[in-house]
Amino acid sequence: MDHSAIAKRHWLPLQAEIVSKFNELWAIPELGNMEFKAQATLCAWLENYGFEVDRGVGGLPTAFTARRGKGGPKVALLAEYDALPGTDNDAVTERKRRGHPAGHACGHNLIGPANCGAAIAAALAAEEAGLAGEIVVFGTPAEEIVWGKVAMLGLGVFDGIDAILTSHGDYQNGAISRPCQSVLNGEVVFLGESGHGGGTRRRNALDAAELAVQSLERLRAHHFPDTSVEHVLRVAGHIPNVTPDEARLWLTARHESFERAREVFDFAIGVAARAAEMTGVAFRHQFIAGTRGYLANDTLAETLHAALVTVGPPRWTEEGRDFMRALAKTCRPDGGFRLDEEVGLYREGLDPYGQDDGEVSWRIPLGRVNWAFPDQVPLHNWALTALAGHEASHPGPLMASEALAAATLRLLADPAIIQAAKAELGERTKGVALGSPMFGALETMRHRPDAFWTASWVE
Repeated sequence: MDHSAIAKRHWLPLQAEIVSKFNELWAIPELGNMEFKAQATLCAWLENYGFEVDRGVGGLPTAFTARRGKGGPKVALLAEYDALPGTDNDAVTERKRRGHPAGHACGHNLIGPANCGAAIAAALAAEEAGLAGEIVVFGTPAEEIVWGKVAMLGLGVFDGIDAILTSHGDYQNGAISRPCQSVLNGEVVFLGESGHGGGTRRRNALDAAELAVQSLERLRAHHFPDTSVEHVLRVAGHIPNVTPDEARLWLTARHESFERAREVFDFAIGVAARAAEMTGVAFRHQFIAGTRGYLANDTLAETLHAALVTVGPPRWTEEGRDFMRALAKTCRPDGGFRLDEEVGLYREGLDPYGQDDGEVSWRIPLGRVNWAFPDQVPLHNWALTALAGHEASHPGPLMASEALAAATLRLLADPAIIQAAKAELGERTKGVALGSPMFGALETMRHRPDAFWTASWVE
């Protein structure tokens, strides 16, 4: 039985619906743990195809699970749908804001529908082929702060799953079996005393925040030249003639090694605490989340690569290429234009980003398909929002979606692949003390996520 052909037969009629959902989610960009419209769109779609949907799993209002099938292995696909603050843009080749607080500058409007469409096609194909097994979609909020999947993992939402497949935009088309960065992040709150800015600056919260930032920059070369430590000041006062009584510093540490990232993150929090002590202000650290980088799984990567070879590379139109060339020229006027035209299996190197499914991959075998954006269009930039809202971006995630459907069906047809993936995971994690998933801010994210994004949360 040609399972790829069966999957394709069920996937092709869904293509127009997948594209429609790309556009629908792009038009309503929502911040992490506030993705109510995106959740409603994807859940209604899955329910229409016979999936049993449970909204608000784990007590997380915008998370969901959707299930179809019974018996056999449980194979899950991940849906992401949160957007990035400050990256709003129209689907044009120049900076042109639409007035939204966020934009899909990481292409999550493409990931959610692509992966849900793959799950629908695989479920229909499995039924036709008479294959036992359950196909599950996990709707996972707040990926951009590496929080949603870590929290869902810690809350038991992923329990009982045998294998997970997903996709993401990048600069290559292919199956990925290489690590990405581990990430830890948290917010430091400095609390001082307000007063007239023309007087003596006593207990100035901004002094503490600035001292912490300056100290970390001076200490970088001495203590953590191998680790990325980045920050933003989320609260820094309101007007120069009122001494700030509160300042908030959001810190992130990244390294391939989770242990090293955690060590440096703890060092940075210690520096911030010392800065508070030296300036005479109060100090509070509000931990957000920590995730390991992706743990490669060659077994699943090879299965995905075989599906990609059958599907072939993205089918870009000339109009789509012209739009991407113009956008690339805006971003990098002298940078030329490169777009990956092939599909590959990538085992070497380290991806510089971090993703919260990394933590999941150390406990459940996880395979990833990437699709290519032009090299000259930066991720997490307004230009990626523009591209994600244009039809030029569609061929990549459509390729991934079709391949995911075929690979999901293959796993149900041959459970020995899943057992091999589990054995590989066991070998790779041998002797590693994983501990509990690290996440904070649970009450905030459950009940008042808007306070997180306005930097007024206390937990």
